[in-house]
Amino acid sequence: MKKYIIPMLAMALVFTACNQADKFKYGQEIVLITGTDSSPVSADRILADQVPITYNFSISATGVAPEDMKVHIQYDSLAMVAYNKANGTSYVNVPRDVVLVNDEYVTISKGTAVSSMTSVTMTDNTFIEEGVIYVIPLSVAYVEGGNAEILEGSKSLFIKVGKTMETFSLDIPNTGVYSTYNLGKGNYDLGDAWTLEIKAHPYNMKKRGSDQLCRLACWNEDGGGQVLLRFNENGKPWKTLDIVAPNGRYVTGATGEGDSAEGAFNENQWYMISIVWNGSDMNVYVNGEKDTPWQNTISGSQAFKLNRFEIGMSWGGYGGSQSYTGRMAEMRIWNIARSQSEIASTLCSVDAKSEGLLGYWKMNEGEGHIFKDSVNGNDMDWDKSERQKNEKDYTSTPEAGSSVAWVKDAKNKCAQ
Repeated sequence: MKKYIIPMLAMALVFTACNQADKFKYGQEIVLITGTDSSPVSADRILADQVPITYNFSISATGVAPEDMKVHIQYDSLAMVAYNKANGTSYVNVPRDVVLVNDEYVTISKGTAVSSMTSVTMTDNTFIEEGVIYVIPLSVAYVEGGNAEILEGSKSLFIKVGKTMETFSLDIPNTGVYSTYNLGKGNYDLGDAWTLEIKAHPYNMKKRGSDQLCRLACWNEDGGGQVLLRFNENGKPWKTLDIVAPNGRYVTGATGEGDSAEGAFNENQWYMISIVWNGSDMNVYVNGEKDTPWQNTISGSQAFKLNRFEIGMSWGGYGGSQSYTGRMAEMRIWNIARSQSEIASTLCSVDAKSEGLLGYWKMNEGEGHIFKDSVNGNDMDWDKSERQKNEKDYTSTPEAGSSVAWVKDAKNKCAQ
């Protein structure tokens, strides 16, 4: 009987070949490693804040080896290229010259099913850029002895690598920056599927009660639909996020009943808020975790032609009563429904060349009053922002630009 060889990381960065199940011959033994899935890409990134850094791993067979089996492991950049092409991903190989496979040959000894340990070392991290997901690509090249055969769908392992970044973010200590910016008509036509993302770090969630409302931001279409975000909406549980969509509204989950009900948002924490409309359902993810709503009345079409982005509440005298104080970063507009895995892997930043990404404002400039768009150069000059006098009329607010402030400290660290 032939034995299939499956790479296995000792750190649980492992995978199976479920997608190859229909190719197995009757009577062959197949090992499914506990806690793995059908993807060769590791679920979590390994942080390489300090180098060199070494990862141990081993090789497993589907059954007991009838004789010693010598397995050759190699760095395999072409495997990652093929994976990207087949799956529509854009992972980038860690450069070959900073990767060392410390023992390219391991042995699965006679009478065992797991090889001796080997390791891979990464010696440099200066190449790492924001928004890019890097992988160390390893493959089983060939096996000697034991009449073994490599299972094609499970011969490669892609170890995701990143490091901790510390960047500037927009600082909103007062209502002076509250305003709305016209992004231009026709740029952001959100139809059957879309994703809107923003990162927020509240300073003050206010006290429970009638003055608890904190209006964070709004994407809207002049005279049309909107997606409005506000914490602590009156009549909703404290520390929840109220999302007003083109048709219906969504309130994030809360625990408790009645006046004691309370959501999960807290002060002095970063939250990546991802709102996904897939054509039939709205899902909300907070730091990559799917939310179970306290209320969800979203129904029907959620299409709208987004042309404005608003910080805080710019209408009349509402700004003070609905004030949000805190930090803001990573504002993104997509014309696709992003998956949970895509969202969870890009909490710190995203590749500006990503499929479906229409606009990306990192809000990490650190100076000035212009928020730069990394996708199409549709920068927001807050000196040219406006405030609403009523539902239709706007007035220029160049003073909002002078209220733009930036902050960079340990709270802005993010492990990407």
